[in-house]
Amino acid sequence: MEQPTIRVFGLVIGIDKYKSGAVWNLESCVDDAQKVQRWLRKDLKVPKDQICVLLDNHATKHNIEQSFLRHLVHNENIQRGDAIVIFFAGHGSTAAAPTGWFHKTSAGGVAEVLCSYDFGHRGVAGISDRSLQAMLQELSDAKGDNIAVILDTCFAPLQSPSNIRDRRRTRWTPSEKVVTSHDLLDGLWPAARKQASPRGGGFCNMVNPPYTLLAACSPGEKAVEGKDGGKFTLAFLETARETPLHSASYVSLLQHIRPKIGESQKPVFVGLNTMRPVFDAVPFSPDQAYYQAETIHDSKTLRIGLGAVHGVVAGTEFSMHEHNYRGSRNPSIAHVSVTDVYPTWSFGYASHPVPTACWAQIKRWNNGGGFKIRSKRSLSMVRQSSGASFRSVKRSLFHRPTW
Repeated sequence: MEQPTIRVFGLVIGIDKYKSGAVWNLESCVDDAQKVQRWLRKDLKVPKDQICVLLDNHATKHNIEQSFLRHLVHNENIQRGDAIVIFFAGHGSTAAAPTGWFHKTSAGGVAEVLCSYDFGHRGVAGISDRSLQAMLQELSDAKGDNIAVILDTCFAPLQSPSNIRDRRRTRWTPSEKVVTSHDLLDGLWPAARKQASPRGGGFCNMVNPPYTLLAACSPGEKAVEGKDGGKFTLAFLETARETPLHSASYVSLLQHIRPKIGESQKPVFVGLNTMRPVFDAVPFSPDQAYYQAETIHDSKTLRIGLGAVHGVVAGTEFSMHEHNYRGSRNPSIAHVSVTDVYPTWSFGYASHPVPTACWAQIKRWNNGGGFKIRSKRSLSMVRQSSGASFRSVKRSLFHRPTW
């Protein structure tokens, strides 16, 4: 039985070097993007062709928008409800909003923008909050609302960085000298022209967004980085790797992330679906390499749903786990060495107490070169028969030994 395809698609963007000389370069946004890509590939097992990565000069405004359309909105391989991850690490900024930008008002105010590689070069104003809202609405209409937008950037610090060191570590850049309100209007996403923005919206205050936004900091705060990466990205990935994600919500994830960063930067998660499981649990499918097990009499005596017909002999070793979902942290909680073997199940003692229902993974067959499952077909038969035999065992425990 083959593992199911991982229904996750990603657009990952990281920008350190900017085209305009008026924009300070950063140090670790590209590295953050590559870390997120590796996490998707290695931990969640997302196929390479389902992740589009744009770094530095490839992350122009035009390329970001075209990749958004081609790789996400118009991608026929994405089914409605599939998980979509959009990650951006780079500068954020604000720009003076033109007349008519906000509904029910005439003028004044600012718009927040994500700074593309060519931000500030020949009138390129990046991707505004109003544009991104319209882009994500199109994506949601086409593919559903299982969309996570992760932004390791900031837009309007209460106090601009006062020295060179702070300036280089902050993922924010001023726009007054490089972007005008007309640039902002000219660069709008086509669908965004049809509806003005609410005043004071920004990326973190959208009304009923059809996605979940994971922002590196609260409005008015600074998102900072070091040589080892952005504070938020580091905390997010560390939390993702030490958390059973299949049973975690975005809200619970945030509760673990905040203490890792400290009080200087408070991430916020926004959207109607923040109580939903991370990525709506789409990547976390059952792993066929785990087999059902349960305790008998006490928390260390175990019956495992594999037996002699599967190649198990006395001395076969298993590691025990709390769940069988792949892509979700699942460390070994005990080890079992088989003592008694029956045709379709076996018994053994755990090195540590385990839950009543748990999962076993083979670590060593110990059959001395005898019968051993080798082909994919025979492995599939083992999985099917072990599931059926385990169900029959629960109904009738014949040949059950006396302990």
